[in-house]
Amino acid sequence: MKRLTLKAEEALLGAMLHRPEALPSMRWIPPGAFSRPDYAALWQTLHSVDFSKVPRNEIPAAVTQAVARIEEQGIRHLLSPARVMGLANRNVCPDPRTAPLYGGMVVEAAIHRAVEHAGEQLRDTARQAKADHAREALEQADRTGRRLDQLGSAWQAAPEVVRNLLDTHPEEPVTTAPRTERARVDLQVEAETVASLLAEPRQLAEVPWLRNEDFSHPELKAVFRAMQTLDQRQAPIDPVTVAWEAQRHPGPQPSEQVLAELQYGGNPGTAAWTGERVLGTAALDRMDAAGHDIRNLARHPALAPTGLVDHAGQALKPVDADRERIHQADREPELAPSDTEPVPADFTPHDSPAYEPEMEI
Repeated sequence: MKRLTLKAEEALLGAMLHRPEALPSMRWIPPGAFSRPDYAALWQTLHSVDFSKVPRNEIPAAVTQAVARIEEQGIRHLLSPARVMGLANRNVCPDPRTAPLYGGMVVEAAIHRAVEHAGEQLRDTARQAKADHAREALEQADRTGRRLDQLGSAWQAAPEVVRNLLDTHPEEPVTTAPRTERARVDLQVEAETVASLLAEPRQLAEVPWLRNEDFSHPELKAVFRAMQTLDQRQAPIDPVTVAWEAQRHPGPQPSEQVLAELQYGGNPGTAAWTGERVLGTAALDRMDAAGHDIRNLARHPALAPTGLVDHAGQALKPVDADRERIHQADREPELAPSDTEPVPADFTPHDSPAYEPEMEI
């Protein structure tokens, strides 16, 4: 897409060199939509010239004089008279009258770059933040949502005829390749939380915001889901009833060794505190997954701007839900951990998953 983007940018610039009188009607394309700084500078420079007072045979000289006033020497060097006038070649700009469509292509490519950058920012934040600072880290997702709104508005600024021509629907459903592994995992704190709940099941009422999908290890997830189900039925909760209930659910079953380690390693009264870390870690991991999907959606050329912004917004939905749950957890009374070691440090569940440590418009 990068090569085609440059062709569209050069065609647009060439069209304006042929028909500079059309520049006032092209202000919906900001300089930041161009992928190269010299092209952005040339676009801004062209808009600074009042071509209504320039005879047609003097247009090249007027453009050369305007470029000479650009402050940055490197940009001026790239925009030599020969280079600028070369953009007006018919091989570069097949039809100057197609300028609005070229402009729509330029804006569409810029939206793809901006969405890709937003996805990368989400991933960087998710991987660098600490689990107990997840609430602050997830504010990046809110900023990403506002950025998507801005990009949607930038696209709506294009003429309707341009949007109708370019805003096509993909012929096949657009899917992204899933991540090969999780970015954030904390098995120790997951084990501490489940063990504490098994030792004192009444704590389940203190963690209504915790979900079984917040646990990365399948056996710990199965134990937590079984305890939740038993609690909803107001049934007794102990290692035997949990194991019996777990077998009714699809997926991996907790081994006897894991249940024994949880039973004898539980520290009552700490589930709310460690549970918040489980939720924080899982929320950061889901934000990394959202960033992964958003980045890959932006790299999909079949997605037109409206579809891309909509798909990216959908990818953010799980992160928005996590932010609400973290706010709920912050409002719940938190129990301080005791001085007792919650779970043996050598707790090693079997088959545990591996841990893997813009152009503006």
